[in-house]
Amino acid sequence: MHELETRLRELDVPEPPLGFDPDDVADRAARQARKRGAGIIGTLAAASAVAAVAVFAPGPAPVPPAGPPSPPSLAEQSRIRLALADAVTRALPGVHDLTLGRSPADSIGPERMGVTAEFVDADGRPGNFQLTVRGPGAAGEVVPADRLCTTPVSAGRCTRVPQPGGGLLVLSELVYRDRNGDPVRDGTVGFLYRPDGSTAVVIGGLGYPLTEEQLTEVITDPALTLY
Repeated sequence: MHELETRLRELDVPEPPLGFDPDDVADRAARQARKRGAGIIGTLAAASAVAAVAVFAPGPAPVPPAGPPSPPSLAEQSRIRLALADAVTRALPGVHDLTLGRSPADSIGPERMGVTAEFVDADGRPGNFQLTVRGPGAAGEVVPADRLCTTPVSAGRCTRVPQPGGGLLVLSELVYRDRNGDPVRDGTVGFLYRPDGSTAVVIGGLGYPLTEEQLTEVITDPALTLY
């Protein structure tokens, strides 16, 4: 037995060929490991760059605050006057001697325009009234709608008329009195509140007063709105 073991140890049996070079395999494995490491580092670098852009890149430019309301332009004033003349002509057939804008009460301001209308009706009766149109930015200058028709007024008449689209027309009767407090004539004031916050107000003056129908036709004219 010992002799057999001794002979087996003395045999020089060559190893079978592996079919590849182990050193070459090791080199290639090392190269692939280096490439994978470089790829991971590149991915991390790209992700870091994206994160940095997301964190430090400037956001959208801030929207500048809206400036204060501006008065209507000369072209807009001219348009309103022409629209008022058309509205009066339709509301008072046969009207003549129509003059616009001769009262000291006429005023131009931020999102506000006041203009008077003087006329003679078909029966020869003189009359006048003032129209004031305001944009949404000047809505605070007008009495809020919920404060109208809440207390008795002279002659006890105040009517709220809902308008198409959500607007509201308030017609309030006034009694004009002389210095002694005696009633001289009745008149109607109209307040139109539009859903966008713009308003129109018509206040009768001396002479022939507009009827409720005439006032309504004038004040609800869609052209009498500041653009």
